[in-house]
Amino acid sequence: MSYFSIPYVGPSVKELAIADADLHEPQCAPAHLTRTAGEFLSSRPIPKVIATRHLVFLLGPGGSGKSSVSKRFLDTWGVAASNVLRMDGAALRAQLVSRARYGKFSATTEQAPGLILDGVDCLYGREGAVSLLGGLLRDRCARGLKTVVTQGPADDSIGLLYSAVPPQVRASVLLRFPVGRGRRRFVQQECRRLSIPFSLAREHVMAEPWTYASVRAAIEALAVGPAVAPDSGAVHGPSAEMPG
Repeated sequence: MSYFSIPYVGPSVKELAIADADLHEPQCAPAHLTRTAGEFLSSRPIPKVIATRHLVFLLGPGGSGKSSVSKRFLDTWGVAASNVLRMDGAALRAQLVSRARYGKFSATTEQAPGLILDGVDCLYGREGAVSLLGGLLRDRCARGLKTVVTQGPADDSIGLLYSAVPPQVRASVLLRFPVGRGRRRFVQQECRRLSIPFSLAREHVMAEPWTYASVRAAIEALAVGPAVAPDSGAVHGPSAEMPG
């Protein structure tokens, strides 16, 4: 059996009825937030709507800080790094095949206090995989265990998993790249880190296409050039844009 041939074992009529009731309860409206990684990685508290949920779906383009924000959420939930299991797309597909073949996920996958499913995609047309993964998320939420599911690079099929879990225990977060002053803060932060004047890197505030990785690489390239003196114009103090 392969990942692409996992059979569909759908929820029972009772489970579908419960899910439908949850979706129509006004007080159970799901939480949807749009932020930059820097807003979550700053010293400000994580929004209560995230801190009180068991499951977060984390979406955004590559390089938007999903991995760093996932770790921050688990830290906010009080899960020690040593108790977090991170599983990439390939490992998750192997687990789904094992679950379909032997009837269970690994004990660590089911019971880890914190679980990061990093890079979930390619679920379209694979109802069997969606059903099994949805069951895992539902069971972990029922136990009060914390899970972050991040969007993979191929597509946005992560959205097929939303209905597997009651709205009151999940949230979805869309990470975007900063604009305006957020970009400027990130460039200034990188200049301080590399001890180069902001004036040399100012043009990267408005660079397009703008990503954390591309701007960081461009500024690091400046740092290997001729020695430069510190720039008194750089703004010091904590930065709000610090994705790893």
